[in-house]
Amino acid sequence: MSRADWRALFVMIAAGGLVALLVIIWLDTVLIPGAGGVWLALTMLLGGVAVRLRQGRQAACAAGPRLRPLQVSCFGAIALGVQLLHAAETGAFLAALPGLAAPWLPAASMLGGVIGLAVLSFGSDCRNAAYSGEPLEDHERGTA
Repeated sequence: MSRADWRALFVMIAAGGLVALLVIIWLDTVLIPGAGGVWLALTMLLGGVAVRLRQGRQAACAAGPRLRPLQVSCFGAIALGVQLLHAAETGAFLAALPGLAAPWLPAASMLGGVIGLAVLSFGSDCRNAAYSGEPLEDHERGTA
């Protein structure tokens, strides 16, 4: 990547972070404290699933470390559980959104995210290719 590409990437990430921060502050102010964090975690969770569905069945093996969309969704599920656990400690969140304040939901969300990461780790074609010594490029093209 050229220096201009890195600069453009940094600007886009900073702009996205600023917009997300403003939405979080707005939701915490207008709705209830904790709604912004729940929104961000749900956005991560659903965004990873949406990107994965849009990609189809193409493999995403790479020579270096690469974060896959479903891994982002699993991290989003863990973050959602943490946000729900934190928000459930406030009476306002319990009163406004009793369905999301169920006592079992944070633990189920965090456990689901961790199990999802484990399944993705152990069930990955790329991981199997790395251990078997096959070239990762064959898995990218689907020829292996």
